[in-house]
Formats: sequence, structure tokens, C-alpha cells
Amino acid sequence: MSVVRSEWREVGIHTVGYVAAIVAFVLCCQALAAPVAGTVHVAAPSGQQLSMTMKIDEAKTTLSLTGPSYSWFSFGFDTTTMEGYSLIVEGLNDARTVVEQNLLGSGTPGSPQAIQNVSILGTSYDAAQNLTTIVLERANQTGDPNDPSFSTSMTSLDVIWAYRGSATPALPSPTLNYHGRNGRGDVSLTFSPAPEPATVVSLALAAIGWLIQPRQWRRRARA
Repeated sequence: MSVVRSEWREVGIHTVGYVAAIVAFVLCCQALAAPVAGTVHVAAPSGQQLSMTMKIDEAKTTLSLTGPSYSWFSFGFDTTTMEGYSLIVEGLNDARTVVEQNLLGSGTPGSPQAIQNVSILGTSYDAAQNLTTIVLERANQTGDPNDPSFSTSMTSLDVIWAYRGSATPALPSPTLNYHGRNGRGDVSLTFSPAPEPATVVSLALAAIGWLIQPRQWRRRARA
């Protein structure tokens, strides 16, 4: 009987230690990964819908940009005027390109940066709504002085948007040109903690179960 008690005491001691270590590991992972995300929805004077979602983790930012399928469209970052870093989406429907570009001022869109730091993850086309969505990824710190840095400590961000305000499905405008009075504006994006995936917690719980069960089996085998 004393042998059984001793075995269970050993199981309890080791299990508590393993559980504490796993809980600490989970908490560290959550603290390190703590991503933030935010979305802005825009309704232009014409009724055209645009939107942008940003999700920032420790190393990279994922951006989902949505705009008219029949026009170029763009979003600029950390500004309320036509200056600074922007992403320019050209093309029609799901045949799209995107470039990083530094706007130089009203009427002066500048030119694409010499080194591009964004990667296209995917493009989708909603023909019924005349919308295109392009998903991009970029490092938070690119090393380019013309690129803004993104971080999980951000709480808000000024954003400008634009597209060819007079474009229509019948009169498309695939390449960057003057947006017109009704084709531009600015908005503020607010970040909040992004939902954490359950993967790490699930793995931790599975590991706890795995640690406990073999010792119970060994106890039964010796009884």
C-alpha cells in the first residue's frame, strides 16, 4: 500500500511540475505573439465601398485591401494628406498588381519604390458586388527609411484612401490617375487585440493529458 501511495505522490509531484512548466510556456507564447488587428470601412460619396484590414504580429503585418473591381485603388498610411507611404493597387477584377509608393503631395503621386517589400498572398473578385480584395504581407520593419514601421503596440493609425471616382464597370480605370473630388478621403483605424488561435492552448492541454495518463497506466500495471 505504501508503494502505491509513493507512486501516486511521485505522479502528483511530477505532474504539477510539468503542468506549471506548460502553463508558463503558454503564457510566454501569448505574450510574445499578442497580435493586434483593425478594420476600416469606407463609403465614398458615389456609394462605392472600400475597406482595409490590418493584422500585426511580432514580425509581420497582413493587409487585406478591398476596392472597386473596375478601378485602381490605394491606401496611404500614417497621414491625412496625399503624402508619404502608400500601397497602390492597379488592374481590373482579379488581375492585379500592387506597389509601395511614396506620395509627394497633392497632384504629385511620385513613383514606385526601388525596392518592394510586400508580397501578394492572394486575390479574389466579387463580380456581383464589383469588388476586388487583395491580401498582402509585409515585414513590420523593412529597413527602408521610406517605409513606416508597424508594431503590436499600435493603438490607432491615420489612413487615406483613393480610387478613380468617376470610373464605372462600363468605363474602367485600371491605372493610377487623378482620383477626382469624390474619389479620396481619410479615416482613422483603431487596433484591438486579435483573437488568439486555440492551437497553443490545445497542444498544452493534450500534453498535460499525455503526461498524466502514462503514469496512471504504470501504476495499474504494478498494482
